[in-house]
Amino acid sequence: MEDEQGQKRTYETVRIEEEMVANNERTYGPDHPATLSARTDLAYAYWTDGRLDEAIALEEEVLADSERALGPDDPVTLTVRSNLASSYWSAGRTDEAIAIEEEVLADSERVNGPDHTTTLTARSNLALSYHQAGRADEGIVLQEQVLADSERLFGSNHEETESARETMVSAYWSAGRSNEAVAIEEQMLAESERRLGDDDLNTVTARSNLATSYRSAGRLDEARVMQERVVSDTERLLGPEHPATVAAKRTLANN
Repeated sequence: MEDEQGQKRTYETVRIEEEMVANNERTYGPDHPATLSARTDLAYAYWTDGRLDEAIALEEEVLADSERALGPDDPVTLTVRSNLASSYWSAGRTDEAIAIEEEVLADSERVNGPDHTTTLTARSNLALSYHQAGRADEGIVLQEQVLADSERLFGSNHEETESARETMVSAYWSAGRSNEAVAIEEQMLAESERRLGDDDLNTVTARSNLATSYRSAGRLDEARVMQERVVSDTERLLGPEHPATVAAKRTLANN
């Protein structure tokens, strides 16, 4: 029943977006930014409905029209280009997706500047794409820049920086650079202890994650000491019967 309702909602969304495109074309003309945006929304509705080929075909048309009518550097054009990259990814067209993402980053750096939020997002997206495509070294170099930018622009405690740090840890682990991954996790724990305090549950989670990373890196003595601290913390904060405490004890026993 829920699936049928979801299909009906999706069908209705597509119908509404198609009507919006037709109305905007009639009112403003095919090259007006409002029309181009409506066509972009329709492409997303197609994508949501599983009509990926139609979504890509429409996005390719919108991109060509936007480049012609608004210019390659217009924000609408940059957004359409980024959306097309995402659709190519969904279709498994990895090389084409990355090529567009590289264009988007270069264009945003040139038009908006290297520190603009749009540029930072484009850089982060490209780093992730490199990683997913198996281009680990390129992904790490770019993600290191993303992290440095976040720390410089937002500060070490900002959620953007924390997210960049977590992504950096994953990238290092995937590349087998365990020492660098652990070093960042140690920094994350220290930041949490300083900002939130030793007894905050987020700090306890960071401590547990670091214990796991020590174990994965073969630093077993450090892992055991850290896990003992996790057990002590969870017992004191949550009680001896809490599932988190039981899980922490089980992990310690298996070390």
